[in-house]
Amino acid sequence: MTYDQLVAFLAVAGEGTFLAASARLHKSQPAVSKLVRNLEDELGIELFDRREYRATLTDAGRRFYERAAAVIESTEGLRSFAKALSGKVEPILRLAVEAVAPLAPIMEICRAAQMRYPSVRIELGTERLSGAADALRDNRADLVVATTMGMHSVQVEMAPFRGVRILPVARFDHPVATSGTPIPAAVLRGHAQVILRDSAQSADAPSLNVLAGGLRWTVTDVAAKKEVILAGMGWGGLPEHVVADALASGELVALQVPEFEAEVMELFAMRRRDRAHGVVAQAVWEELKRNGETAAAAVAERRGSPPRRGTKRRR
Repeated sequence: MTYDQLVAFLAVAGEGTFLAASARLHKSQPAVSKLVRNLEDELGIELFDRREYRATLTDAGRRFYERAAAVIESTEGLRSFAKALSGKVEPILRLAVEAVAPLAPIMEICRAAQMRYPSVRIELGTERLSGAADALRDNRADLVVATTMGMHSVQVEMAPFRGVRILPVARFDHPVATSGTPIPAAVLRGHAQVILRDSAQSADAPSLNVLAGGLRWTVTDVAAKKEVILAGMGWGGLPEHVVADALASGELVALQVPEFEAEVMELFAMRRRDRAHGVVAQAVWEELKRNGETAAAAVAERRGSPPRRGTKRRR
């Protein structure tokens, strides 16, 4: 069996179809099918049940999947170790960050990496909702700081980074801010909710804290969302660190919206398990983990409880 055969097998298992796996691997569908079929012939077992549209793992395929994933992860880890030993610095580090993430700690980490490795070019992209999963899956990002939305089909290593509190807000004189508490659902839906458009390419990209059946304004970044709300043209959820000054000055007021699904967006530093990581990416990864641990310890100290040691991702 070959490395390429195992990678093709894992891609099909993860994506669910040979077509999706071929797009992920940037190979033709016949090439991916041949790699998997050759692997099955060599092993003498059927790894997939091909009777339906989706390529479903057989019982033997599920057992083989666990071993194959471990082999690929170990191989990529060895490649990363070899890169570190060689001291070769990758020319570009691609970092994708969820739009609601506080940038200050991330910029400090990038600044330190730039000073330590002056030849590296850092590319920072902002993603929204499940867009970070797309970036990691399609190899458009080496590291991401985001929620786990859309990460179900990606083998990722993850470490807690921050919990960002999302506050529904409106301008002080907006009708939803002056209609009393709790705000009637009809009033909320009768005025435009300003929402961020998911940057994922999938047609069925998930939404978060979006009221069904209501009027909507759609924007592509947090700064624009805040400006639309400040202009009194709608209401919506914004990160606490973004609206703290406006709330303190009275320009914005916090709303009570029981229909909101999440009060806090948990952000994680994440990277692919099945890809080699360069020297700079490894250094930034370690700093993101350390920064997240420090932040968690500070929150725990304020609350008088022990810090979290990590969060297991649901598979």
